[in-house]
Amino acid sequence: MSLSCRLRNFSHTCIICFLSSTVALSATDLFVNNFSGSDKSGGTEATPFKTAQVAIDTARAGDTIHLLPSGAVYRQMISLRGKTNLNIEGNRVTLTGADPLPATGWEQIDALLFRRRLPTTAYNRHLLIRDGRANRMGRTPSVRIEFPKPEELVAGQFAWVKADEKTGWLYVKGSTSGLEWSVRTAGVATSGINRNITIRNLNTRHALNDGFNIHGDCREFHCFNITGHENFDEGFSAHDTCTVWVTNGKFRGNDNAVADVNFADSYYTNCEFSQSVSTEVLFSGGTHRLDTCRIIASGKVAFSLSSGSHPKFKETSLGQCEITNTLIQSADKEPRPVRIAAENQAAFRIATLTHITVANRGKMTVSGSTIDGQPWLPR
Repeated sequence: MSLSCRLRNFSHTCIICFLSSTVALSATDLFVNNFSGSDKSGGTEATPFKTAQVAIDTARAGDTIHLLPSGAVYRQMISLRGKTNLNIEGNRVTLTGADPLPATGWEQIDALLFRRRLPTTAYNRHLLIRDGRANRMGRTPSVRIEFPKPEELVAGQFAWVKADEKTGWLYVKGSTSGLEWSVRTAGVATSGINRNITIRNLNTRHALNDGFNIHGDCREFHCFNITGHENFDEGFSAHDTCTVWVTNGKFRGNDNAVADVNFADSYYTNCEFSQSVSTEVLFSGGTHRLDTCRIIASGKVAFSLSSGSHPKFKETSLGQCEITNTLIQSADKEPRPVRIAAENQAAFRIATLTHITVANRGKMTVSGSTIDGQPWLPR
């Protein structure tokens, strides 16, 4: 290599080191407290912001956002777009998609039937939360059954009746105390280009779409100790050309626990997927890994691997998944399937399957694994 080339490389390296040092030196800790904060404050620990999104919009590369107080419930949504090298310390905060409904002010129809006029919700989706537990009335993004007629409701049920283009009537049977109504589409959502995002110790629940809704070209998206519970669609879902890592995640009571599609790649370590309506783990296209995970299947399908397509260019992406040290079992003794679609590739290494059937049309390899306590010897 010539001296001039070495000098150019040396100069380039110095510039990178200088820029990295500058980012590190200028990194800031921003604080949010949804009880004591103010969005007109400086975002310091002594004068925190009130809204997480204000901190997100204020943050620069290298910054860390702290959500306080520990374990609080935020009736807020976080949107990430065009962010780089951002850290979010959730401190066990829960981002909920639901807002409380007043116990009073309802129109009484009969002894136990009440109604209230509300704005129409996104995607024509409806979640009523009673004493902290979500009720979807058997409806999912793919199961669009009609609500019962209000007069046919039984205690604990609800119905939605359209009033006009912007509002509708929420009918509830039983007490109007302890009710919440989902109004936000996600806990955390990304769009556009994001790089090197890390989220720790953050919970999501009761969103009208996904708890974690990861879209766009979001690379190096790392999550540690997160949950996605009782969302109308997924607990966690990566789309488009995103690449995500999730360690110590729990996803319970969603339509699908996780659904990663298109050209998205995802890697799960020590995660649990349970109590879903449709599929616990759904991968459509992309490269995936389940390492030391637990699938406790309550829905129709325990695990599904199929082809995806590029969201813009429609190029086909064959799904690939490595499943290692992972338990896949039915939540009861009703058999539930693992499905591998044609041409897609799955490798099971030291996997334990209990009350699970395998429907393989793709390329599957198995080693050191069992089904119902017996060695798994695929045909």
